[in-house]
Amino acid sequence: MAFLFSILGLASEQVLGLTIVALLVYLARNYFTPGVVSIPGPFAAKFSNLWRFVDVARGRPDITLHKLHQKYGDYVRLGPNVVSVRNPDVLKTIYGINKGFRKTNFYRVQQQLANGKPTQTLFTTLDEDFHAAIKRPITSAYSMSTLTGFEPFVDTTIDNLFKRLDEFVEDGKGCDIAVWMQYYAFDVIGELTYSKPLGFLEQGRDVDGIIASLEKILDYAGKIGQMPWLDYFLIKNPLRQFLSGGSTGAVARFARDRMRERLQSPHKSDEFRKDFLSRFLEAKVRSPKVVDDAQVFSYTVSNMNAGSDTTAISLRAILYYTMKDERVMNKLCQELRDAVDVGKISIPVSWKQSQELPYLDAVIKEALRLHPAVGLLLERVVPEGGLQLPNGPLLPPGTIVGANPWIIHRHSVFGDKAEDFIPERWLRAEDESAIAFEERRQKMIRATLTFGAGPRTCIGKNISLLEIYKLIPSLLLTYDIQLLDPSAEWEITNAWFVRQKNIIVKLTRV
Repeated sequence: MAFLFSILGLASEQVLGLTIVALLVYLARNYFTPGVVSIPGPFAAKFSNLWRFVDVARGRPDITLHKLHQKYGDYVRLGPNVVSVRNPDVLKTIYGINKGFRKTNFYRVQQQLANGKPTQTLFTTLDEDFHAAIKRPITSAYSMSTLTGFEPFVDTTIDNLFKRLDEFVEDGKGCDIAVWMQYYAFDVIGELTYSKPLGFLEQGRDVDGIIASLEKILDYAGKIGQMPWLDYFLIKNPLRQFLSGGSTGAVARFARDRMRERLQSPHKSDEFRKDFLSRFLEAKVRSPKVVDDAQVFSYTVSNMNAGSDTTAISLRAILYYTMKDERVMNKLCQELRDAVDVGKISIPVSWKQSQELPYLDAVIKEALRLHPAVGLLLERVVPEGGLQLPNGPLLPPGTIVGANPWIIHRHSVFGDKAEDFIPERWLRAEDESAIAFEERRQKMIRATLTFGAGPRTCIGKNISLLEIYKLIPSLLLTYDIQLLDPSAEWEITNAWFVRQKNIIVKLTRV
């Protein structure tokens, strides 16, 4: 027996020793990853992606990354095989058309479950050919010329929002405008996708827990996306799905129910209205080999996700920065009042009218520059042939590389004081020639990642812009809106999307 114990003891010591050796070899290989080894970054990040997992879990990885780029320059190593890029000249290569840089497994984590199976959407699919195939049948539905046909329904939603805001005017209580911006965004996407509001404004609450579910998904995706293999042990664990009978997320469940309603009771000809769902079903008829019921469902899920949270974030940023700067607020309101006086705009402001308001445009662009909805790397995989970084090393195929909009948007290409809210940077200066201004403006536009870049630019970009450019001027022409406590700061959480909370305002009818 003693002999047996001695054998077992010796074996366990050998196993422990081999485990330690294997771990040391693994960490050494991570540290000395070819191409990436010469790029500076946090010491712990060179050994494991656990460093960036923890950084994202703390809630403000954008601040961490900004400090790192200030310290190390244009290229920062965030993991054994991960590089953050700040050089705008590299963007056209990483995100350009037909450049071969595909999305990473970070996006696979965001594929929501429907009946226990991940749903690939326009945003979350990693397959570029599949993305092109499913995008082609519906691209025209997202053109601004198509969307402006929906303006009356956006106007109805704006009117519903104002009715609810009037309640705060009447009782004189503070209004958390951050919450109501999200309710507005959701009801607009409901009108555009299903021909009816989702009920957020009417009920004044989070209907079916959709917002809470989205935040939970983003919190999960932001952290787990740093170490995507964890997803297969957690949400997409086959055993878990088997035991739960195949779960469906709240957002996917909501989209599925609305689609079922439509298929069971289609519009009569005299009631028909070409909303997004009807256009998706038409695409199914035109392209049956590409678009089936599952794909139609995927399209609607994309609309729900892309058309709500990011728009709400943008609306909050515009209002917050404007309210925080009395000079900007006064200048913007003066432009709006002058436009009303000469008959250039009406309430609610139309898309066409909003495009004739240069300072409004500058304010919106500047707010979206300072607070883009996305706050993590837009990750891509370096293809065959590698990536030669300007004034940097050659990154081999397989390296994860990307830019964070929060970092790029604070680059010197945007001029002086890039961390300050200065809408005038988007306007021509008095002593600036038209040619010089256009050249400067184009450089800023090319460095703007508010809606992504290249072939994977957010397809819902025009939905968001339509909502923003109509609501902001209409809101400021209808209400005097001020922070209840001018010294108060909003609360920000960066969990992939950079959400804001607690923007308490005082509203007075103009």
